[in-house]
Amino acid sequence: MDISTQIKQLRKKNNLTQESFAKKIYVSRQAVSKWESGRGIPDIENIISISETFNVSLDKLIMGNERIKDRIITDHATKKWHILVIIYLISIVGYIAYFVFRYQIFMVGFLISTLFMLGIELRIYFRHVVKKKILK
Repeated sequence: MDISTQIKQLRKKNNLTQESFAKKIYVSRQAVSKWESGRGIPDIENIISISETFNVSLDKLIMGNERIKDRIITDHATKKWHILVIIYLISIVGYIAYFVFRYQIFMVGFLISTLFMLGIELRIYFRHVVKKKILK
């Protein structure tokens, strides 16, 4: 059975509205609506939350659904890339600092754009870490 159908059936079986279910697993009502309509699929953290909330095995939710398997693999690879990008951007800031102290050349535009990108990457990464801790 498709995960969208499973989520909807489990939610209704437990007499939950989309809103109350969304609050239980810390997502928006719109996310639940997308999952139930098949326009989106939950990420691995949300699948685990659904499993725990409804006391359903992960096998039952995941097996037979290739979209979810692909999503899990993609999410795992994406997290590694965020860490690598953060390390790369920090090294660029170090490179800029080296030029400031060694040659008295201050690359303001380069520093601002690098810090902006670093801020975005850190926000994405820490949002993922914080969300993971909340779900535990």
